[in-house]
Amino acid sequence: MLSNLNRQFVESATSKKGKPTDNVWESLGYDRYIRPDVAEKRKKVEKFMDQIYDDLIPFINNCEMPHYIVPMVQKLGINGFLIKDFGGPGFTNLEAGACIYEMAKRDASVATFVLVHNAIGTAVVDKLGDDEQRKRILTETVNMDKFICFGLTEPNNGSDASGLKTTATKVDGGYLLTGQKRWIGNATFADYICVWARNPAENNNI
Repeated sequence: MLSNLNRQFVESATSKKGKPTDNVWESLGYDRYIRPDVAEKRKKVEKFMDQIYDDLIPFINNCEMPHYIVPMVQKLGINGFLIKDFGGPGFTNLEAGACIYEMAKRDASVATFVLVHNAIGTAVVDKLGDDEQRKRILTETVNMDKFICFGLTEPNNGSDASGLKTTATKVDGGYLLTGQKRWIGNATFADYICVWARNPAENNNI
């Protein structure tokens, strides 16, 4: 009797198993948590990364940025992430994560390039910029017509904002930045950099 029960248990358990897959997102059924049009964009990103993967290898080996992919990324319709105006898609955090997941599972550097531009570049201007700054900068950057990045990290204290040494002193026409930054993703080709600094005239507030 025990052997019969064991056999029935094994047959029942194995009959419910799905086919092996390397598509973790779909195997977990996560598309049900995002809008159908975003699920299609996620699949579009997946297909895009599969198509360019072999072409990325020489750039990986030479530590070079594959700038040729920018027009292709623009056509994916994902830039801007959570931004709802200026052509942004108005994603939720999960929807943005779904698209970046598809990039990162193929190439973390491409995913980082897109993340820096959108998640800590345009997002900072969207949340902290005034109306003039939002209109001027986001119009140009939401879909990567110009690039933006995030200048926090410094040589001696890394990304610990509490140890920030760079200063921004008010001068005619703007601010004078004094300090050093290091490991700033996208900085070598960015048109805008959101620089973290302390203001001596305001109690060294950041």
